[in-house]
Amino acid sequence: MNFDGGTEKTEYLIVVQAPCYRVDEDTFATESAFAEHLRALQKRLAPRFERIWIAAPQHTDEFYQRNRGHLGHINEVNDRIAYLPLNRLERRTFDFWINEVPSVWKSLRQLTARSKVVHSGLASDLFRPIPLLANLAAQLDGCKTLFMVDIDFRKDAWRFWKTGQWSLKSFLICTLLYDPIRVAQILLAVRTSSLVLLKSASMVRDFGGGRPNVRNFWDTAHSTAQVVDDATLETRLQRLEDVSRPISLIYFGRFVPYKGLDLMIRAVWRARVASGHPFVLDLVGAGDELPRLRACVDELGAGDAVRFSAPLPYGPELFAKIGQADLMLATPRTEDTPRSAFDAMASGLPILGFDIDYYRSLSRERLR
Repeated sequence: MNFDGGTEKTEYLIVVQAPCYRVDEDTFATESAFAEHLRALQKRLAPRFERIWIAAPQHTDEFYQRNRGHLGHINEVNDRIAYLPLNRLERRTFDFWINEVPSVWKSLRQLTARSKVVHSGLASDLFRPIPLLANLAAQLDGCKTLFMVDIDFRKDAWRFWKTGQWSLKSFLICTLLYDPIRVAQILLAVRTSSLVLLKSASMVRDFGGGRPNVRNFWDTAHSTAQVVDDATLETRLQRLEDVSRPISLIYFGRFVPYKGLDLMIRAVWRARVASGHPFVLDLVGAGDELPRLRACVDELGAGDAVRFSAPLPYGPELFAKIGQADLMLATPRTEDTPRSAFDAMASGLPILGFDIDYYRSLSRERLR
């Protein structure tokens, strides 16, 4: 990808739907692994770009106070990464279109006017299609564009319906209205964007049409220092030979409904009861599902089998926790492209998961 351009365009703009939080005049907070991604990217892009700009919705104060301990904090001056809040996450759709869209559009145009590259992607939230606005602004200002699709959404509606999470009406609306709009965005992007990154080989095959600007990519954030060494891996293999010790299972990530963590808890408990082996599951993370998951543990009487741990900042502390486990579990109810899969593999940890398309494709890949 050629980044050469006029000297007046000195910025690299990333537009995301994931919210950040303005802490003070010089600091903002975001998901800890994303913060590490940004710092690593800034180092790779310097000095070609003066700074990275992040344009994103703004988290609520309540969310920040509840999660501040495990969020990543970025100093805009020292890290040379700046945050532009675009809209308030708690605003209703009507308020967004009436009160916020004009200012969002103005802010995006001001940034794209001085950006060499606009790094955005699929507007999956069609009620607040901020990436779509960013992509339009980038085309109007002649920016190089990087378009990303984070997940293969094409089977989501069917899976949500078949698992009883959606009604037939919701399934039909998504299948006949929302999904075609999302597909249209990708088809347009592969023909107009400088680089298109699709997070699955099947999407590259189905949408790329052999175009050199369309690539598959893996979402990894770990450093080479966090890849397990031979000695540590050998120690782990020897540890597994001790059949008297409890098998340590782990999940780390968000506690949200589509991750299927209630199914994971029930499966672990049934396996423990049926086999007599003392499986222990560590659930590391946070999210709105936590009360329901605790209730599930209480219902089963599985308190000895399931332990809840607060989220850990992305880095050595998290990888140390992963390294104590024997097996990672993943039970997503619909398609998922979790970074945790690569973190587990980097730690030499096997993965037992539902056979969603992404996990099946990873099992066929030769990871290097």
